[in-house]
Amino acid sequence: MPTSRPSKKSTFSFFRFPLDDPDRLDQWLLNIRRNKWTPKVCSRLCSEHFESHHFSTDSWGRRCLKNTAVPTIFYFNKGKEQQPRRKSRDA
Repeated sequence: MPTSRPSKKSTFSFFRFPLDDPDRLDQWLLNIRRNKWTPKVCSRLCSEHFESHHFSTDSWGRRCLKNTAVPTIFYFNKGKEQQPRRKSRDA
C-alpha cells in the first residue's frame, strides 16, 4: 500500500510547505501549479522536486531542506487546452 512516509531504505524525503514564509510559499504554489489549493500543516512535498543545492546536512547526518529552497523539478502533462484539436468530421 502506498504511503507518504519514507522507509528507512528510501532515498526520498518529504518536506513541509513554508507556511510561515508567505513570499516563499507563493513561489512554491506557483511552481507546483495546483490551482485553488491551499496547503495545510500536514501537507508535504517530495524531495524529488528540489535541486541538489537546496539541501544541507544537519548535525545528526540527516538531509535537510535549506530555508531558501523552492521546488523547481516537475514533469507536467500537457493540459487539454494545449493538446491539438481533432478534425471535425464535417471538414
